[in-house]
Amino acid sequence: MAEGNDWVNVMSAAVRRIELACSCIALLVGLGGAGAAQAAPPGADSEPSCAYTLSKPFVVEVSGVKMVSATFTTMPCTGYILPNDMTVCVELQGGGMPPQCTKHGGNDPIKVLFAPYRPGATYASTGTGCASAAPLYLSICATRGPYTATL
Repeated sequence: MAEGNDWVNVMSAAVRRIELACSCIALLVGLGGAGAAQAAPPGADSEPSCAYTLSKPFVVEVSGVKMVSATFTTMPCTGYILPNDMTVCVELQGGGMPPQCTKHGGNDPIKVLFAPYRPGATYASTGTGCASAAPLYLSICATRGPYTATL
């Protein structure tokens, strides 16, 4: 019989934890976003954010082959926020080809390579960066671009 009571005790503890978590979520929802403002360091006037930098498309040579590239970086970030996902794309404008993209988790700089390179053509770069902000660690995303260049 002791085993049955142990199971009841474990389940009761789990239910209490779920009730506490639901109460906390209800409180944050009731505050209407005040939780995000509290995530910033003391004295900060803005919500947590990251600065993303996207380059215009540029020509690179890889193993003797010319390609079009773009880079995407993050930092600095303010408040309690953790970069978690970045995507950078290059597209040949009017070429009928899909964009070529690179996706990477974390906050390391990323680059994309687009081939084939067509001299005189116009290319566009776009980037999207996402980060998780305290206290709920919901993903906040920002998009940069498109930036175009005739190469």
